[in-house]
Amino acid sequence: MNIQTNQSNLRHILNANAMFSATSGIFFIITAKPLAEFLGTTPIVMYMLAIVMFGYAALIAYNTSRPVISRDFTLFTVIADSAWVLLSILLLITPWPNFSSEAKWAIGITAICVDIFATLQFLEWRKMR
Repeated sequence: MNIQTNQSNLRHILNANAMFSATSGIFFIITAKPLAEFLGTTPIVMYMLAIVMFGYAALIAYNTSRPVISRDFTLFTVIADSAWVLLSILLLITPWPNFSSEAKWAIGITAICVDIFATLQFLEWRKMR
């Protein structure tokens, strides 16, 4: 019974992560030009990020559609989300690119959201045996 509860909680967390990733991808495509200007980059970067987001969302959706979510996949999502957060922090502390204050806030808030997913997934991963 407890294993099912853990899987249910984990499934909800991962599905939310997939929805967040897919929504981000859609946002990156629809607003590629203004978002690129806001971040001081080019629209192609936004399109590449959208592809990554769609791929990640699809990978998560595929794994959550399976009867049992593997412990290894759960750890993968923790590591992938943590890597996103660490790369966001590196972008914020390095002198290049030169983001505006508003862009830094947007990157930071997004990183916090992704870190919440990583933390919740990690807590569920620890319960898996």
